[in-house]
Amino acid sequence: MLKPIITCIAGAATALVATQAMAEYPDHPVTMIVPFSAGGGTDSDARGFQSFFGETLGTTIVVKNVDGAAGTVGAAEASRAKPDGYTLGFLPIGPAVIQPNLRDLPYSVDSFVPVCQINANPVVLMTSKDSPINTIEDFKKTVAAAPDKYVYGSSGAGTIPHLAMAATAVSMDLKMKHLPHKGTADAMKSLVGGFIQFFADTPVVVSRFDMKPLAAFTDKRIDGLGSVPTMKEKGYDLQFSVWRGLFAPKGTPEEVLTKLESACKKATETQGFKDFSAKVNNDIVYMGRKTFTDFVAAEFAKNAKILEAAGMTKK
Repeated sequence: MLKPIITCIAGAATALVATQAMAEYPDHPVTMIVPFSAGGGTDSDARGFQSFFGETLGTTIVVKNVDGAAGTVGAAEASRAKPDGYTLGFLPIGPAVIQPNLRDLPYSVDSFVPVCQINANPVVLMTSKDSPINTIEDFKKTVAAAPDKYVYGSSGAGTIPHLAMAATAVSMDLKMKHLPHKGTADAMKSLVGGFIQFFADTPVVVSRFDMKPLAAFTDKRIDGLGSVPTMKEKGYDLQFSVWRGLFAPKGTPEEVLTKLESACKKATETQGFKDFSAKVNNDIVYMGRKTFTDFVAAEFAKNAKILEAAGMTKK
């Protein structure tokens, strides 16, 4: 009888320690993996969210940039992390639901628990400030006159910047070359250097790198970029946006997920984060765990159909 009693006591002690550990979460800094290089749209949003999320969670948030392979290197690292709430993924639509549709990866959508959506940002077609192209009409006329001469960049094959530009080329019957990069910041260097001539990304990229916006992939004009027409206005019903959210590795304890979800919601409601979002033309779109989980599943299925229709099958 003694052994079962000892085993029972040991089990109770372990459970008590685990409960106390959960109650104390977080008791040290939390790492938030950004799967793109510093300076891009996802990195900018992560750093804009970082301090407010840290304040509401009650700890320091450390941003870690892990770029490569259209965001999948960083996403894979986040998926492999110990599921204790101390390593999270700050993932945009691309590595979260598009890339798993394109190729076999070390992770899938089921490798994560979606914690919360933070924002959804419109996408803008842009060129360098000193480009002679000033309108979408200039863009179409110039590119059409020289098939395969002009190059557009992206933050990786299968990312929203890639899909938006590819769809534009198809809609306008243009022949262009595609040059993928590790991230937006690298692409901006190529744009300034003349290695690429066009790019599509969120408004914060336009302002941060002082680029020239030509058209927005939205159904209405963007606040803060009121002089920039939409693709729809110009006769092309092309709409693309980039949403971003927090993801925890599968197996993260329920108590930790609850704390993360609550802190995320409070952070998006702070005046500081609202001011940051307005400054960079970001739309705060908060979704809690259940709603975001359903949304991610729907986005995965929707993009599977889009990619199949575009002939971009899993490799």
